[in-house]
Amino acid sequence: MDEPTTGVDAVSRKEFWEMLKRLKEQNITILVSTPYMDEATLCDRIALMQSGKILSIDTPENIVKAYPGKLYAVTDKNMYKLLIDLRAYNETLSCFAFGDSLHFSLKNDNAETEAKTVKYLKEKGHENSELKQITPGIEDCFIKLMS
Repeated sequence: MDEPTTGVDAVSRKEFWEMLKRLKEQNITILVSTPYMDEATLCDRIALMQSGKILSIDTPENIVKAYPGKLYAVTDKNMYKLLIDLRAYNETLSCFAFGDSLHFSLKNDNAETEAKTVKYLKEKGHENSELKQITPGIEDCFIKLMS
């Protein structure tokens, strides 16, 4: 099935995946392509692809476990300035907007670098920013694999 829930309302989308779950219980193999990472996590195995090339094939759990290093989330009242400042920071490896926070990783993700990052953010006027280590999701892994 090629993107069967694109443009479908949330209730119908949930019902559709419940139907697929019942088919799976009958040992029916189902191949689905989806742009929705939350749907990908419902599958036994996923292949992350970009421009026709496979970046990774594994279980959702193993793809998340393979994420290299630590991932952090941070918020601030001025998210755009925070994005600009973190992308300009020399210790930042990657930084992307993700919902109501930014997800970013550091070149050297140790306690010293974390402390330096908090200090850097305060120096840039982000007094209420909180640096929090998080567990990556499939979307974070996909973004990492693309870079």
